[in-house]
Parts: sequence; structure tokens; C-alpha cells
Amino acid sequence: MTATPSVADRLAELFPGESIALVNRAEEMAARFDALSNQRPATCGAYALSYLLPPLGFRRFGQFDLTAEDALAHLAGVVIEDYEVEPSAAVARQVASGELSEPEALDRFGKVWYRYPMRSSSDPAVSGTSSSGVARAIAVTTNGALGTVPIPGRGPDGRPQLTEERWAAMFDLLHARLAEWDVHVVFNYQSDHLLKPNAADYTPEALRDPAAIAGLPRDDWGVGHFVGLAGLWRRPWGDRWIVLFDTYKDRGFAGYQPQPADLMREGLIRTDGRGGGMLVVLPSRRLAETLRAVRDLGLEAATWGNGSPDPDDWRWEPGL
Repeated sequence: MTATPSVADRLAELFPGESIALVNRAEEMAARFDALSNQRPATCGAYALSYLLPPLGFRRFGQFDLTAEDALAHLAGVVIEDYEVEPSAAVARQVASGELSEPEALDRFGKVWYRYPMRSSSDPAVSGTSSSGVARAIAVTTNGALGTVPIPGRGPDGRPQLTEERWAAMFDLLHARLAEWDVHVVFNYQSDHLLKPNAADYTPEALRDPAAIAGLPRDDWGVGHFVGLAGLWRRPWGDRWIVLFDTYKDRGFAGYQPQPADLMREGLIRTDGRGGGMLVVLPSRRLAETLRAVRDLGLEAATWGNGSPDPDDWRWEPGL
């Protein structure tokens, strides 16, 4: 039986001779990520936590299995699509009547059944997860052992606060402190500013070309999206790039998605009238230090509104 290549080896094959800095426990995250199928329709924020929290040592929170997408969706306050409600309720009725056991229902209808209360909407601008919801799930499920420093793409006045200069400085800060601070990042961005990761010409050869940004098509998915950071690095010609864990395995290379960091900056700023940003996830002992460093770059920390409603019972503040 052939062993699965490490994520470091897979990226080295894509980018020979380039030194990619991976987040701590990237291999454990990759093992979880590789075993996942695609996300449910509106759960990208919760999906990102399902491969982040267990490798960091958080597998359960009370009755909730933190490897389970529906449990994390409930804890993050995800708003599912209206059309998902009745199929889920039908499975719940079968379980309640004894027609199906819970393990049987999970095995047969694991992508349909939500075992916990969920909000729903028919409005695609409302369905999904708020930045506060993802931050809440991180803080609550880890009992405060992990927290977040949320950095919105735009300031309260609507102008971009992630300018090119500040973004470059933020990238360099993350690169320098990635291992020491045990930093992880969840991005919430507008997809269509980035390279189209399921285009026919999104190939390793094309991505190795210094002209990749200019030569490859932009995405046309038309959504706001949450993804986690796998690693980041400087290309031989100086450009800053990142590798993402996507939530659909046909995007990128089995879900591993290299992207120019400058395009992610554009995606975080968004031009679709909704907010975007990045959640910097850290051990609680690092939050104050990181918040000071972020403010020293001229950036303000705050959650942002992306159209999905915030949780009713939780609000981010420094230290959470």
C-alpha cells in the first residue's frame, strides 16, 4: 500500500525548489482535510473549523463532535438554505420513529441531515456564516484556549484598510511569526477576485510562471467564501503567495489551492457590497501581543458583516 505523500511533498512537487512555510500541524490538518468530502451548501465557515480544531487538540465540546460539519454549523450559527430544511426534517422523523438508527442515518444521509437546530433562508445573501459566528465557535468550543484577531478588509468608513502596504506588512508578520505564535488563518473573501482554481489552464506549469497573475483567468463562482490557510511563501521573483484548503475538492489540486496573496487582498476588500476579512486564530496567550502588532501596522481589529446574521448570544471583543 502506497503511503499518502505529505502536504510538504505535494507542494514541493507543484513548486520545486520553493520554500513554503506551512502552518503548525499542517500534516494533521491535511490528514483530516483529505478525508473530507465537499462542504454542504452553506457551511464553508464551519467546514474550515472541522479540519482546524481537531488537529489543534479540540475534538469534542460537551455533546458536540468537533469533526462533524453539522455540529460546527450549529455552533457557528450557520444559516442553511431553505430547501435543505425538509430533507433534514424527514431524516429526523425516521430517526425519531426508530425506522433509522442515528449511525444508519449518518451513514446514508450524512450530507442531508442536520442533527441540531439551524436557521434557514431562501436569500443567498443571508445564507452562510458570519465572521462573528466562526469566531464564536472557536472561542466557545475551546473554552477560551483559542481566540481570534479579526481584521476586516475595509474600515468603518467603507474605505479599504488592507492597503497594498499594510497587506504586505501583515503577510510578512504572519510569515515571520507563523510557527512561534502558532498562527492559523481563516479567510472570508469574494471569490471572483482570485484565480479560477478549476480552470483548465490552472496547472502547475502555469502557476510556476511569473506571469501567472496576468495570464490566468479570474474565478467566476460569484460567492463569498471561507477557507483556511495551509501555508505561505515568497516566489523566486518576490511575489507573495498563499496555499488554501478549499471546501470543494475540484478547486485547486484535490482542494489545495495556491493563490497570489495580492489577489486575496482584493478578495478580502470585496466589491460586492458585503464585508470580508481574515480571522487570525491563536492561542489565547498570544492574543494581546498579536493585537498590538496588528495595530502597529495601522490595522483595526473588528468583525465584519458579510450578509449572514451574527449569533444572538455572543459578540467579539479583544481577548476572545
